[in-house]
Amino acid sequence: MKSEEIMTLEEVARYLKLKPQTVYKWAQEGQIPGTKLGKEWRFRKSILDEWIDSSIALSKGGFDLMFQSSLLANKHTGLSSNEIEDLLKEAMD
Repeated sequence: MKSEEIMTLEEVARYLKLKPQTVYKWAQEGQIPGTKLGKEWRFRKSILDEWIDSSIALSKGGFDLMFQSSLLANKHTGLSSNEIEDLLKEAMD
């Protein structure tokens, strides 16, 4: 599947392993990136992949992973844990 491929609602549901009704509801609510062309929803695979990646990164688990990684990097940069935490919070705003 090409990253620039345009996908239907049903294809997105299969790709994300969700029910089509869930994808439709999310699209209607603006929770998933897509557009309505006429009466049909369309989605670009590359944008969906970015959306998934950013959702994971912004999740608590993703933030915790970034924070732990930054603590390991602390040994190489000389920044304190508080300075790293402040930088991460600033980056998330």
